[in-house]
Amino acid sequence: MNFKDIQGCVLIIGLAMGLGIGVNWISPHGIALFGQWDPDTGVVMAGSNQENHLVADELNNPLRVIRMVQAKTAVLVDVRRADIYAMGHIPGAVSFPLYEFDTALSFFLDLIKKQDTVLVYCAGVECQDSHAFASRLIQMGFVSVKVYAGGFREWKEMGFEVEADES
Repeated sequence: MNFKDIQGCVLIIGLAMGLGIGVNWISPHGIALFGQWDPDTGVVMAGSNQENHLVADELNNPLRVIRMVQAKTAVLVDVRRADIYAMGHIPGAVSFPLYEFDTALSFFLDLIKKQDTVLVYCAGVECQDSHAFASRLIQMGFVSVKVYAGGFREWKEMGFEVEADES
């Protein structure tokens, strides 16, 4: 390999990187170049590089979450599918699957006021539904929306009480 070959490779790699960053920059589904990338501590959402992207506070301490649940200082919302919720959920959580957001919104607004603290969770740290749900609540004007990043998987792993619907 001679110097011109190496120079050509560097040029092609540089152009590919520039094109990739440029497409990511203008894409509505682009990802943040800086931020939290550790999947063990939470989700990096697509679109997080957009100015209008709304981010809810993320709770990564299950002991803090159980204190909130026991003290009932937040409305707990499980955004997993209803059949999965029925098999087991955090006690006191209401089922409000993300895919039903538009159809069941009036029920949700009857149940929860915009001033309430809302704690949203889904399956676990890799699940983006709770973040998407929280972003929509923030867009609607809810003032205190938090995401339990560890979700139901972490809750169960901690050995905390689980409630299931009888059928």
